[in-house]
Amino acid sequence: MNDIRDYYKDNYNEDGRMTRNPLEFLRCKEIISRYLTAERMEIADIGGATGVFSYWLAQQGHEVHLLDYTPSHIEQAHENGVTLGIELATCVVGDARSVPHADAQFDLVLEMGALYHLQDAADRAQCLAEAHRTLKRGGVAICEGISRYANLFEALGENLIADPRFLPLLDENLTTGNHNPGDLPYFTTAFFHSPAQLRAELDSAGFVDVKLIAVEGFAAARDVSAVLTDERQRELLLKYLRQTESNTDLLGVTSHIIAVGRKE
Repeated sequence: MNDIRDYYKDNYNEDGRMTRNPLEFLRCKEIISRYLTAERMEIADIGGATGVFSYWLAQQGHEVHLLDYTPSHIEQAHENGVTLGIELATCVVGDARSVPHADAQFDLVLEMGALYHLQDAADRAQCLAEAHRTLKRGGVAICEGISRYANLFEALGENLIADPRFLPLLDENLTTGNHNPGDLPYFTTAFFHSPAQLRAELDSAGFVDVKLIAVEGFAAARDVSAVLTDERQRELLLKYLRQTESNTDLLGVTSHIIAVGRKE
């Protein structure tokens, strides 16, 4: 966990990640919006980094509690709040495996980054148990995972296979889901889910009506930046992403998978 914290503090600007990944941001907001209500909701954004989703939700009138493990993320989140003129309900450093929230407090819990930084299955189970504990009955958890095959597509798209140091990482990704870069200049310590594994973890945590949704879907296989700048092409892309987003034959292709589960 210290490696992850230091990576985000010293080597990676998380605050600009969604700007650099506009399709992921667009699709995540679209999927989350399906579970929002017109009434004011109480929402936990667990592992929410610098607050990109927290402030988007707060701007819509919801009461949002942001928690992240990395102190520099929370510092940046506070600065973002000042810039936006928005104050979140809470904005604190904390651990997704033990959150400082009450039982049955939230209508919606987001875990848009927490799960994919926990390599130990018991830690991921505890993270999901906390989401389940803090949800009201009927409340929904929305959890994002990185696809087991994401690095395979990135290796080809960015020619990472030309780096012999990357190949052992890729082999480990595909075999175990673990990503352990050490001192190499790649994404930090992480865990990459297969679709079936992500579903099984939410099932085991007690969630019902679990649904898997591909975020980038088939579009993960290429750079779609130019497509997104053209309104007609963008709408066509989104149409077919929605149409195929839960197709089990395609779920492994996406870079990110969202799992949605409800608390009975």
